[in-house]
Amino acid sequence: MRPPTAPVTEPLPPGTPEDLQPPAEPIDDRRAPMIANEKILRPASKNKLVRRAALSSALVAGMLAAVGTSIPIIPLAMLCMFASGGLAVTLYRRRAEFRTVTPWMGIKLGLLSGGSGFGLLAILSTLRLFASSERMELRAAFRDKLREATAAAADPEVRQAMEQFRDYITTDHGLVIMVLVFLAIAAIFFLIFSALGGALGAALFGRETVRKD
Repeated sequence: MRPPTAPVTEPLPPGTPEDLQPPAEPIDDRRAPMIANEKILRPASKNKLVRRAALSSALVAGMLAAVGTSIPIIPLAMLCMFASGGLAVTLYRRRAEFRTVTPWMGIKLGLLSGGSGFGLLAILSTLRLFASSERMELRAAFRDKLREATAAAADPEVRQAMEQFRDYITTDHGLVIMVLVFLAIAAIFFLIFSALGGALGAALFGRETVRKD
């Protein structure tokens, strides 16, 4: 290896013709692995994700959020959304083999996991609408919630409006509208809580630890 300050080629002796080309310098092949490693590690410094590793990690973590939201317990569903972001960061580090994951990368992974979890939930909710027994169960659940809200309302006009809306849910069109509203609200919660979980997971577990001998 030539020192950094050394010239590329040796100086030619005096009296050499001008059209004479200097001898070619061989390229050291040992630098090729170093250049390849620099190209591999460069996306990590620019907060860029490896697409395949990010998508596969987000899909697995999104399944956790989708399963958690299927349980009718709101605190547990939110906890699963939050945990899916941190799980996506952990899976991504193992599959992409990056030494560090920045909080911004954790937010991206959380958004991907939240989006995949919401997509699975939307598919399951849509499939439930094709079964008549499931539609009857959804109508009964919505009517019970509206009946409780109507009983708690003190204004007679509000009660009348809620009773009319409860009758509207008995139709297929009204049931579809209610499911779409529910999915829109669920999408917001999925993205927010999963992004927060990804940022926290990157801050806690995204940095490489140095081992001391």
